Amino acid sequence: MDWKPPANSEKPHCPNMAGFEMAVTLHTSPPPFGGGSYRPPGARPADGYDKMKDAGHTQTRYCNSPAPTPRSSLVIESVVRGGDKAGPQVVVCHWDNDPSKTRYLAKIYNPLYYVFEDTEHRGVPTDVVWHAARDYSVEAAAYDELKAYETRWAATAKRIPQDESKNIRGCYPAYFGSFAFKLKVVVGGLSYTRTVPLLLTEYLQGPSMEQMIAIKNVKNPNGRGSNTVIEVPGTDDARIHAFARAADSYLKLAMAGVMQADLAPRNIFLLGNLNSLSFRAVISDFNVTKVFSRMSPPRTPPKLADPISFCADPGWEVNFRHWLPAWFFTNKGKRNSQLRIEFPSGKL
Repeated sequence: MDWKPPANSEKPHCPNMAGFEMAVTLHTSPPPFGGGSYRPPGARPADGYDKMKDAGHTQTRYCNSPAPTPRSSLVIESVVRGGDKAGPQVVVCHWDNDPSKTRYLAKIYNPLYYVFEDTEHRGVPTDVVWHAARDYSVEAAAYDELKAYETRWAATAKRIPQDESKNIRGCYPAYFGSFAFKLKVVVGGLSYTRTVPLLLTEYLQGPSMEQMIAIKNVKNPNGRGSNTVIEVPGTDDARIHAFARAADSYLKLAMAGVMQADLAPRNIFLLGNLNSLSFRAVISDFNVTKVFSRMSPPRTPPKLADPISFCADPGWEVNFRHWLPAWFFTNKGKRNSQLRIEFPSGKL
């Protein structure tokens, strides 16, 4: 293919930076779509190459749409992931009218800052509007499902003692809802206003497993306390314990109806002291998730492997070879012995 993104002098610089205020209103996400799990594929199928190659639209013109009326503002404090071609933008923010300035994490789905050229097939445009809407719809559906499950579990637990192994509290970032804000852009001398959705979640005060792999001891990144030092687990036992807790969180979320489907160090946040009862292994990023109740047709969550078998799957070597000791993948007896310490009942 010989397509190249048209020159786009009208495209504004990505505004998501410290100090930027997003005037937001509550926003209901569309039903999840995209991939083989969800049908129909959103409001429309993604535009393909044949339709897009001759249109000559710049990405700026392609992404225009109307906007809602704002009510309150989120103020960005720092950028976790941002800039042009970043896909979903992730920022730390607070409400403008909150005296305590409680921090949240906002994930912003602005198609103007997705990659316009297909990342797998060079010389082919990709429908960035469709991809951004797909990411937003699936991730919002996942958070809605988990929050609803947690609310039901807590309400039942007030009346009847519940099995704690089915409590998903702390296994995923606390969710505060879906919102949207408006952005203005000038195209061809005319001013347009676009709606940009976002999800607001808990600001996780800790490193991802991937960050801990990258460097042994480092000042806490992304503005999460400049004087905080990350202590990386130095023993095999500690690293296996952290992995087991992440697997525990993943399986609990799947049992609750949400299969995150991308368990990897970049999507696992380790919070607190490993030996503390308050330690959390938090699973994040749900844009490729299977939300079973929203699939086509809806289905019940599948029966999952027991946690020892799940953790012992040799496929984990691809994602966790830099975290787990080499013998974990080669010495079955030693590995299973260690996992029985983590899961003495053989269950969650």
